[in-house]
Amino acid sequence: MSSCETSCAYSSRPQQGDISLVVQVRLHNLLTISDFKTVVVRVTIYGKQKWEGKDVKELAFEDLELGFNLGKIESTKAICGECGFVGQSRADEALRTALQVTSQGYHVYVSGPAGTGRRTFVRTAVRAFAEKLPVPHDLVYVNNFEDHLHPNFMALLPGQGRSLKLDMNNLVTEAAEAIRRTFDSEEYSRRRSQLEEEYLKEKKQLWEELREKARSLGFDVQVTQAGIVSFPVIEDKPIPPDAIEHLPEETKKRIEENGTKLKILLDGSLTKSRFIDREFKRRLRDLDRYVAMFAVGNIFAELEKKYSKNSEILDFLNAVKNDMLDNLEQLRSEETGIIEYFKQRYGVNLLVDNSGLIGAPVVEEFHPTYSNLLGKIEYYARQGVLHTDFTMIRPGAVHKANGGFLILDATELLKQPHAWEGLKRVLVSQQARIENLEVALGISNLHTLRPEPIPLSFKVILIGPEWVYELMYVHDEEFRKLFGVKVPFDWSMELNEDNVVDFVNVVASIVQEEELLPFDKSGLEEVLKYSVRLSGDRRKLSTRFGIVRRLLVESSHQAKADNADTVSAKHVLEAVKKAERRVDLYEEKLREALIRGELMVETEGKRTGQVNGLTVLELPDHTFGVPVRITAKTFLGKPGVIDIQREADLSGKIHSKAVMTLDAYLNWKYGRWEPISLTATLSFEQVYSVVEGDSASLAETLALLSAVSGLPARQDIAITGSINQHGEVQPVGGVTQKVEGFFRLCAERGLTGTQGVIIPSKNTDHLILKDEVLEAVREDKFHIWTVDTVDEAAELVLGQKAGRELKKGGFSKGSINDLVYKALKRARELSEEAGKKRSEKKGGRSRGKK
Repeated sequence: MSSCETSCAYSSRPQQGDISLVVQVRLHNLLTISDFKTVVVRVTIYGKQKWEGKDVKELAFEDLELGFNLGKIESTKAICGECGFVGQSRADEALRTALQVTSQGYHVYVSGPAGTGRRTFVRTAVRAFAEKLPVPHDLVYVNNFEDHLHPNFMALLPGQGRSLKLDMNNLVTEAAEAIRRTFDSEEYSRRRSQLEEEYLKEKKQLWEELREKARSLGFDVQVTQAGIVSFPVIEDKPIPPDAIEHLPEETKKRIEENGTKLKILLDGSLTKSRFIDREFKRRLRDLDRYVAMFAVGNIFAELEKKYSKNSEILDFLNAVKNDMLDNLEQLRSEETGIIEYFKQRYGVNLLVDNSGLIGAPVVEEFHPTYSNLLGKIEYYARQGVLHTDFTMIRPGAVHKANGGFLILDATELLKQPHAWEGLKRVLVSQQARIENLEVALGISNLHTLRPEPIPLSFKVILIGPEWVYELMYVHDEEFRKLFGVKVPFDWSMELNEDNVVDFVNVVASIVQEEELLPFDKSGLEEVLKYSVRLSGDRRKLSTRFGIVRRLLVESSHQAKADNADTVSAKHVLEAVKKAERRVDLYEEKLREALIRGELMVETEGKRTGQVNGLTVLELPDHTFGVPVRITAKTFLGKPGVIDIQREADLSGKIHSKAVMTLDAYLNWKYGRWEPISLTATLSFEQVYSVVEGDSASLAETLALLSAVSGLPARQDIAITGSINQHGEVQPVGGVTQKVEGFFRLCAERGLTGTQGVIIPSKNTDHLILKDEVLEAVREDKFHIWTVDTVDEAAELVLGQKAGRELKKGGFSKGSINDLVYKALKRARELSEEAGKKRSEKKGGRSRGKK
């Protein structure tokens, strides 16, 4: 500790009529409040002088003011604005590890509050890493000519997908033209005519041979369009069927026998005829296929040469060639739309095109529905019937991210029905089957495509709040297995010279990005103060740059409205003021109720059993402090402290615990020698919602001490702090808002110079107060005291020594603790006397009955 010289003029115990107590303290080289140990502070005059005690520390303006050394920085104009990600070394290390590990189960969850630059950080870091990775394959679907409901998948080198798609489109056009041209040629006509002539000649010879054989059997045969007709002939004259009955029996018998033989001949000829027909068709088909192959051979040969290193493409080209030969009639057709039909049939559905990619893909899906993630199959209606084909298969984000990274918002993902379950299936199986959600759930009987599953390998990066991570980690075993790396984003960083420089660089970068007016030194200092206030700790800077960005934009707008060339401190302060005014309507209404006395809180005078507590109201977009009256009443009865809030079901669990801790402290403090026989009640007056938290336990304790001792409590002081069973004062949250809430009420009513707030000493570094409060502290119009124990706070609020504990029991005479102890002792005695009287009355009634 630095050297300390004090000169004091006071008696060891102040008297009732003392007007002032002077203590002069001169400290050398004291830099922070933490350097103070035990200092007797200046006593503020409050009517007649009261004891304010030892070890109570009042914070001076110098202890509360924030100062920054920006050196030679005069404006953001002189700053290039180049900066990395500030204050996130832990997150940076974790993300780098996750990106470098390729094993299964190392997907990433980035946690932290919104506005800390999580998405920008992840996007930048992942893209920088992805650029160094190889470009993944293109993904395509093609027709399966053997089973159209099961399209085939192919993985092609980057750019091959687009190339093949274009080549197949051109192939159909060129092949159709070549085929038509070849089939219209004289050579084809000649060869076809030759086949037809041979066919007709062979058929003619067959029928002539049949007729000759039929004549030898006494029959004639004629070939008609309806078939083959046979009838008997006698003396070169055909015999009608009705005339046969009149012929001699011998002739009829011969006709019947020869007719049987003719039938055998006819059957053989018909079989041979069908064979000749089939052979003709085969030879004609072979001719057509040969001619077609001749026409398209070079076209396919070029493609086969181009894609010779990919066996899948070669197999596909061969399948296309065979299908084309099987559909020559349609290809040769002049029917409208036939070319487009074959372009679709032989086309390539380029699912993912990585031709223009540098490195691995980084995909961000902002609306992660089931279909947006996992793909879908579309349909078209024709004549009231739904149709689809392989060209209507659409990719999802998982396909686009294959070989790279997929960035998703965790909260948005969980909002979408079945999206998370679908994504997990892909990550576990490392393949994706494209099917619509209703098909995957089994609630549709639509006859649809079943595309071949696609093998996938990519890393998922979920970005979300901490509570979502905890929820998924606890309740989803697969999440724990899959997401092996957590990247925690810090919401603050140490306030040191390096981080201040980094912060200013970030400000300059935002100014350049948003094309804002430059910030001068005073403007930068106010932005830094705002960041410290946002962090809630004088030793920290906030890393919630999203909120800082809004302040910069609004400050620049304020400066432009003021026709200024640069943004200075007044513009930043005005921007902050206007931003608060947009959201502080509820606070203003409460303040009006306090000023009008509708909410009863006193800021002057003294009251027994009544103190001013401090609460914090947290709205979604605004947090502010509000003073509240806390009262205590005591009476004979069952020992203990009754929390009226708890009895009315208006107390949260933490507050209920705090009251029980308070009760334990009082019993430990005053009930070690004799039992306590006093009932006390505590209430937050005019509070009709649930009270939660332990930050009012110090104020509640002081209200009880005032009620028990009979000492009036100062109403110009508000108190915040929690206590433990040893009577030690513990730090609480929202201390800045609490101090400012009480200050505003006092300022509205008029500062008396005696008003102030008691806070835990361990909350000193959490005080980041507005300029109007600091100015009031500088002018000695408002005070902030820090305490470590209940006794220290009691001395200040109740105006007497707390008193030391005596070896024989009890406390030093006339002290606060002595008055409380004696009051409790008297209550016990009265309780015992009342008990004896009740016993005597009961005994008298019993004797009278006998």
